[in-house]
Amino acid sequence: MNLSIIIVTWNTADTTLKCIQSIKNNLPNFNYEIIVVDNASTDNTLSLLEKEKNLKIVKNKTNLGYGKGNNIGVAVAKGEYLLFLNSDMELIDNKLIEMYKYQTENPNIGIIAPKFLNTDLSEQGSVWPPQTCINAFKELWLGKKAYSKYVPKTNSPVEVFSLSGGAMMIKKSLFNQIGGWDKRYFMYFEDLELCRQVRKLGYKIYYFPECSFIHRHGASGKVLASDNNQWRRLIPSSKIYHGLIKHYLLFLITWSGQKLFSKRI
Repeated sequence: MNLSIIIVTWNTADTTLKCIQSIKNNLPNFNYEIIVVDNASTDNTLSLLEKEKNLKIVKNKTNLGYGKGNNIGVAVAKGEYLLFLNSDMELIDNKLIEMYKYQTENPNIGIIAPKFLNTDLSEQGSVWPPQTCINAFKELWLGKKAYSKYVPKTNSPVEVFSLSGGAMMIKKSLFNQIGGWDKRYFMYFEDLELCRQVRKLGYKIYYFPECSFIHRHGASGKVLASDNNQWRRLIPSSKIYHGLIKHYLLFLITWSGQKLFSKRI
């Protein structure tokens, strides 16, 4: 088995099915498996998934979050490589195969990810610069793009600092070596943490723009909180990733920058 595609879902029946169908439609001759980990959905997700052929379904009794859900999927995965895919992602062609080949031919690459597109096919930021206080100050106070997700200006594979977790490919042996997704994170920042652990072992993080996925951004997260309260979901994970002192410094820089320069930003 070349690749195990792992999708964690919670109450996203329609988007999950679109994701699955896009994989099947675009990879008819590739050696892969699809594993869906359902985090105790209360909608019709499971009843619809059970009608699908060639699908492994793992049913969790409670919502374990993104990282733990993925780890459970890995436990039943047979592929040499793993692709962690958000349920709100869609393949648009078979270029995933090219991304897979590129990673297998470059063993120094720890994690590789495609370009993200909005539903209108415009580019969507998916690469993270270093999340430092200096970079936050540059963006929030000086108006320079230095802290938020961005789209690299290249059509060729390029090394980057960190990647969004919406679509990440990693060799299973390396994933197991770093201990999987960090169980402390329920949702958010676990992708930055995974990249950090991979870099610590001397591997590189790569962006592969020749492969593009549509990302219906935030489809799964919208059921957790209203639009006005989305930012509150980031706080617990931010404290884990940054540590308390840096978290509050970043909060101060962000809050003050938005207050002082809201018209400009």
